[in-house]
Amino acid sequence: MSGTNRDEQPSKLSRRALAATGVGALAAWGAHPATAAAAAATAVDPSVYRVDVKDYGAKGDGRTDDSDAIRAAVTAAIAGRNGGVVQKEIFFPPGNYRVTKKDTLMWSPTTGNADQIFGLRYRGSGARVTTITFDTTFGATDDPRENNLITSAVRLRYTYFQDMAFKSDNLNNRFAYFWSVNASDDNSQYPDYGHGQNQYFVYENVEWKGKWDRVIGLDGDHKANNNSEHHFILCSTDTVSEFKDAFLHCGISSPADRNLQNQFLNYFMLSCNFAVAGGDFFRFDRGGSINVIGGSWSTVGNDKPVRYFYMPLSNGEISATRLYVTGVRFEPKGAQHKIIDCNWNNGSVVFTSCSDMAALQSSNPGGHAAVNWGLHRYAATANRLPIVRYQDCTLAGFHDVDAAGSALTHGKMIYEGCRFYHNASAVGTASPNFLRYRSAPKRFAFRDSWATPDVEG
Repeated sequence: MSGTNRDEQPSKLSRRALAATGVGALAAWGAHPATAAAAAATAVDPSVYRVDVKDYGAKGDGRTDDSDAIRAAVTAAIAGRNGGVVQKEIFFPPGNYRVTKKDTLMWSPTTGNADQIFGLRYRGSGARVTTITFDTTFGATDDPRENNLITSAVRLRYTYFQDMAFKSDNLNNRFAYFWSVNASDDNSQYPDYGHGQNQYFVYENVEWKGKWDRVIGLDGDHKANNNSEHHFILCSTDTVSEFKDAFLHCGISSPADRNLQNQFLNYFMLSCNFAVAGGDFFRFDRGGSINVIGGSWSTVGNDKPVRYFYMPLSNGEISATRLYVTGVRFEPKGAQHKIIDCNWNNGSVVFTSCSDMAALQSSNPGGHAAVNWGLHRYAATANRLPIVRYQDCTLAGFHDVDAAGSALTHGKMIYEGCRFYHNASAVGTASPNFLRYRSAPKRFAFRDSWATPDVEG
């Protein structure tokens, strides 16, 4: 018989006792005191990491002007930076927050790099749950620093907007203007800002509603080479969205002599739902390297011009002139709508597994009108096109090369494994051809397409 003392044996709980105490109590009973203390320490009050705009007087009732309360909350959030890194997010509980003053969400500093902000996060409770209504009477202005909800000169890096909506009914309102300059000199446009960057923005489950002059403006001085990395994830616009300038305009101020803006790079759109009632959506005077994956992009009505991708300049930087679109369903509704209007003369444009056949939903009596819509346009300059490639796409309307094809020396229009709405020849100078050159087609190829012979020239 063992000599172990019964008082020294581990105590036991019956099943009935275990059920009475619960698993949580058992875990605490069996935990080492230091472990239990550490677990308790992790239960930190959310206010340690969060600034709630309602704690600063915001009402979110759709009537009260919450401008000053929100700005006070933003001020509190950025006040405790550690090495420029923000320690608290700005939280908007459910509600409709009415804002009447410019620069409520961010304003420009005068100390350049010393006043940069890293990791600022604006978070709501859902795109249709938290809304910031920019309710202004602003008039039109050519100064891009005016009429903005956010004006960030050399200030914001790694900034996040999540689970919220922004609404405007004034075509002179702007959501955000981002200005960068790599170094200051005697020729700086805004020398009072010093120098610094805006870089890396994430917009996740964000909706922009209504009428705007511009949603996002990316701009910079003659020594600006970083205003890059904008990520749109599950974002949307509503069915009355209209833009006097563009949803996103990259390269606003004197782009002709600011080649460094070509380094405004890397724009990503993932599974977004963009509806447009009028205006340009993505306008790139400078910069590029644009990546679009999935989503539904539709136009609304057919009485106003719409362009989804607009590149008005030839642009000289091959690393910037790059557009890649895959798995998007486009829905143009009229002859004034364009998927792309591109003046690049180098680089590449690729559409893979996309469709604009939804254009055929609109029809005239006796036939589909979309067969005569010029939905994709490319204008060669200096006898050059980009390499333009459509792969596994279903395409309505016609594609226009606004140049004499016989003069082209670089670039090519390539269609592989596509299906076209037209029933006539693939390429020519006029209707009913699908790919139309101003004269003498050249530098094109059709391969392995549905009911369309392989042709090349």
